[in-house]
Parts: sequence; C-alpha cells; structure tokens
Amino acid sequence: MSAAAPILPSDTTAKIFTSDSLPQATEKTSSSSVTSYIVTFVAMAVLALPFVAKALRRHQASKKGKDKTRGKEDDESQNGHSGEQSDRDSEQNGQNSTTTQAEASLTKSIEDQDAGASAGVHVSEASRDQTASLEAELQALHARLQAAETSLADAGKEKHALEAALAARVQELIETRAQLGEENTRLMAENREALDRAQWKEKELRESKAILAAARLEDRLTDQAVLVLIQALNTEIEDTAAYLAHQFEFEPKSPSESEAGPAESEDMAEVYERTTEILGPAMVEILRVSDHSDDQTIIRIAFQGGMIEYSRWMSTSWFFEDPEDEQLLTDIYHRIRMGQDQATAGRWRALTLSHVQELIHGEPELGEYFVDAFVNVLLTAGFASDPSTLHELISARFADRILRLVRLALGLNKAIGAEVTACELKTLSATPGVAFDPETMRDAIVKSRAEPGETVLCTCELGLTRSDKTAAGGWTRRILLKPRVIMPSGLDHLLDSRQATPTKTEKKEA
Repeated sequence: MSAAAPILPSDTTAKIFTSDSLPQATEKTSSSSVTSYIVTFVAMAVLALPFVAKALRRHQASKKGKDKTRGKEDDESQNGHSGEQSDRDSEQNGQNSTTTQAEASLTKSIEDQDAGASAGVHVSEASRDQTASLEAELQALHARLQAAETSLADAGKEKHALEAALAARVQELIETRAQLGEENTRLMAENREALDRAQWKEKELRESKAILAAARLEDRLTDQAVLVLIQALNTEIEDTAAYLAHQFEFEPKSPSESEAGPAESEDMAEVYERTTEILGPAMVEILRVSDHSDDQTIIRIAFQGGMIEYSRWMSTSWFFEDPEDEQLLTDIYHRIRMGQDQATAGRWRALTLSHVQELIHGEPELGEYFVDAFVNVLLTAGFASDPSTLHELISARFADRILRLVRLALGLNKAIGAEVTACELKTLSATPGVAFDPETMRDAIVKSRAEPGETVLCTCELGLTRSDKTAAGGWTRRILLKPRVIMPSGLDHLLDSRQATPTKTEKKEA
C-alpha cells in the first residue's frame, strides 16, 4: 500500500492565502507598506502555483495507481476475499471521499488565491495611484523643503550680516563712548581751569578795587585844582614871554628886508622849519618881515605860542622820550579805555605814567625845549646872533624862569596823568591855521572882532577838557577852560593900539 501524496491542510492554506487578512494589513500599514505587502503577496502566490499544480498531479497519479492496484488485488482476491471486498470498498469510498474533499478544498484554495491575486492586482493599481499621488505630494513637499532650506540659508546669511553689523555698531558705540569719556574729561579739566581763572580774576578784581579804593585819597585833585595849575602855568608863560621879549634889542630892518625878510641860508632854512612846527607858517612869515626894533609885541606873542605848545606836550607825555614809544603807549591806553571801565583805565594810566617816568635817569632836560623855542623865534625875527651863542646866553641868563616853567608843566603832567583817575583831563590848544571856533576857543584880544572864516595864528593860553565814559561805553566831552588864541585881526588891533600909545622912551623924551 503506497503512501498518499502530502496535501497541504486546507485550513493552513486558507490561513495563509485568505483574502480577509489583506484589508486588515492594508488598514494597519502606511501607504508605502501596503504597496510592498501586496507585491510580496502576489510574488508568493505566483511562486506557489507550480508547487500546488505538481502536488495535484502527484495526487491524481497516486489515485490512478491505487485504482489499478486495487483492481488487480480485487481480481486476485475476488474469490477468496469476497467478504473483505465490501470493507475495502467502503475504505476506498472513504478515501475517495477524502480525496474529493481535498481536491475540492485545494480547488477552492486556488480559486481563492486567484481571486486574492486579482484583488491584489486591483489593490496594487490603487496603491500605485496613491503612491504616485504621494510621490507628487512628496516632491511638492521636497520642493517646499528646499525652498524653506534656501530661505533658511538666506535668513542665516542675513542673520550673520546683522550680527556683524550689530557687532560693528557695538564696537563703534564703545569707541564713541570712550571718545566721549575722553572729551568729557578734557572739558571738565578745561572747565576747572576756566573756573580757577575766573576765581583768580575775581580775586584780582577785588584786590584791584581795594587798591583803587585805597588810592582814592581825600585830597585827590579836583577839576578846579587842575584849573588852578593850568592858570598858574599860563601866567608864568605870559610873564616869561614879556620879560624875555624886552631883553633883546633888534636892529631896524631896511625896506628890502621888511619886504623879503632876512637872507635864507641852509642854517636859517632849518630854523624856519623848526619855528613853523610850533607856530605855523603865517606866524613865521610875520616874524620874518616885521620890524621889531621899536615894538616887541610880535616877539612876545611868538614866545608865548612856543612855550604853550611845548608845555601842552609836556603835560600829556608819558616819559618825554622817543616819539615812537610815546605813540605805542598812547595806542595801548586807547585800547584799554575802550575795553575797560574808567576806574580801571585811569588806574592803569596812573601806574604806567609813574613807573615809566621812574625809568628816566635824573630829571629830563626839558628846559632845552623852551630854550630852542626862544632861539628859533629870535633868529626867525632877524636877531643878529649865531644859534649856539644865543642858546648858551638864554640857558645861562634865564635858567630860573625856564626851571619854573618845567616844574609847572611836570606838575600838570602828574596831576592829570597820575592823580586823576575818575575821568580824562587833557590840556587843549588850537592848531595854527585852523578856523576860529567860538565854541571851543576864545579871542585873546577882547576888543578885536574876528572876521568870518579867520584862522588862528597861535595859542597864547592853554585850555582844559574833561571826558567821561558813559554806561553805554560812549564818551562825553566838556571844555572846562577854552584856550585863548591870537588871530590876524587881533594882532593888527594890538599893534595899532601899541603904536597909538607912547613908549616909555618917548614919554621920557617928552
């Protein structure tokens, strides 16, 4: 009895190839897992078909062999085994029934496999469509991812740029802060220095005010006191001029000399030039052509004019030396007057005047200026003498009078330059050749009548002006004493009156 071909159990086959498990797998897996599962399932089914067919053929061949064997056995044992025939038939029928059931089960399993394969194919197509859709979506997502990565990279670059800019700005702010700190330190130092200077200036100002207050003595000269000094100087000048004029006798001039004057040499040209500097050309011409043998009025007036000009210069000079140095100090004082208050400017003037004059070794030889004026007037008028001899004569004979003139002039210089600080006092004279102004001058010859537009010959008495600084920085000017001047009409009137009055000699002869 041959063994039956092995047949796969129907329940096992059904368990492996049942289509009910596919939806469950599909539901439990993702779209990509479903596709892989279906493909694997179909491949296994295709691979299993040959084995199933081979098993079926073996089963059919075994069945035929068994049928032949059973026929032979039946024929051989038909006679002897008739009793057993029915049992074997029953067994055979049972086996046939079992085989039929197996075949039916296998056929059903194959049909189920075919149906599952067909369903797998349909599922595979749906899965491919879904896969394609998912791949398209995946590509879109991939593109979006790339765009996001690109945007992220750009954002990263921008971030790095912003971080670099921020770092640069922070560094710049740090440097700026350091610079501001240094500048603040410098400004604070300058502020402290300026504050120290201001405090020092304030202290200096207080000290200056204290000095000024101490310097304002109760017996400080007033305007009236200065006027007294000027009048004393004017009187001394007038007396000296009258005295000296009568100390020199002139020879009568010939008509030609009266018309043309003395012959002009090189030395005389220099004398005329110096005389013109102090008396002006008109007075010099009158001196040259006039006959002074009988009347010394013109000589006296010329002496007065010369002494007035030198006295005015001495009363306002800083230290009677180089004119350039004098002008320098004058310019400095002018700037101080413009920029400072009157008390400060006046104090500076007083201190400077006192100190610069102390630098002069000994008393200045100021009397020589008066002697030169006398000599030049006499020579211009035609006095017969040489300059050096005449200079020695005047210096020796009139030294006392000249010394008094110098002292009065220096006293006036000290009074208006060093002893008066609350205002500006200045001696005043009229420049030869200017038009007569009754507002600032007075006629020395009271009985004369000045003609319109008449000019000044010379000044015979000094005047005095006062200037005060206002709160606005301007100046007010007042004439305390007008200078007395000689004009041609006044000189003519004076000469005419002198000719009408007999001289002392004429009175004695009479």
